[in-house]
Amino acid sequence: MEKLETLIQELYQEGTREKNMEVLSQIRKLAKEEKQFIIPVGDANGEKVYRRLSLDDGQDVFVAFTTQAQVDLGQATETLNQSVMDVLHMVHDTQGVSGVVLNPWKDSYFLPKVLIEMILDNKNLESEIKVVKGDITTFDGDCIVNAANESLLGGGGVDGAIHRAAGPMLLEECKLLNGCQTGQAKITKGYDLKAKYVIHTVGPVYSGKHEDEHMLRDCYWNSLTLARKYDIHTIAFPAISCGIYGYPVEKAVPLVLKTIADWLDANSDYTMKISLYCFDDETTKEYQKYTSYQGE
Repeated sequence: MEKLETLIQELYQEGTREKNMEVLSQIRKLAKEEKQFIIPVGDANGEKVYRRLSLDDGQDVFVAFTTQAQVDLGQATETLNQSVMDVLHMVHDTQGVSGVVLNPWKDSYFLPKVLIEMILDNKNLESEIKVVKGDITTFDGDCIVNAANESLLGGGGVDGAIHRAAGPMLLEECKLLNGCQTGQAKITKGYDLKAKYVIHTVGPVYSGKHEDEHMLRDCYWNSLTLARKYDIHTIAFPAISCGIYGYPVEKAVPLVLKTIADWLDANSDYTMKISLYCFDDETTKEYQKYTSYQGE
């Protein structure tokens, strides 16, 4: 556990993706070695229950400590020892919590469900999911995803922005693709963009029906699958259907993250670094509920 604490402290100092991968790898190692976390518990109707912490944004998380010294930094509480593996499974399987915070009183580290799933399923930890507030057309990577309409001939919002940034040759190539059905994906060159490729996918117009979920999931899944066929390892997504198509952000975000986690699970032999670009504070904060925690 001392090594895990040291790595988390180094992560605070360096803030690099590589150091975060070391933290995740160490947690996986501790789980396989059957090491234990210290878990705070309370009493509810005569039964022991795991204590939760409510974050400022309203999300609930479980709490775990690496050492008794970390426990003693906060208020006195009853605790029990539980294997790292069991804690990860508990957090992963519990509805209504977004992850677990390690050592919340000092040098805290938030482990969201999407990363817990990567650890439990032995996924490639070199894969990455990050949230970016900004202009997706500036993405300097292999590919950006365009939230297109079925004609693929350009439109408003991010679709129009990508066509403007890529230049007129993008439209000329799109004319050769004969459109695209909702949930499907097609690929073109990036032309004047920094990205080498553009993957065009058509999100659902939100109706509140169950089919919306399936089609939105297909957008992300099919885009990632197409990206792999073209040996793409860095890709940027907009918030598909969350603009003029009316898909509620609070419904889309957990679905998107679950879809990405499932795809990474099914493609554990392939490294994919995924940037989720957000166009406003609302979308950014919704993603950050599930993917990040800023400790004090």
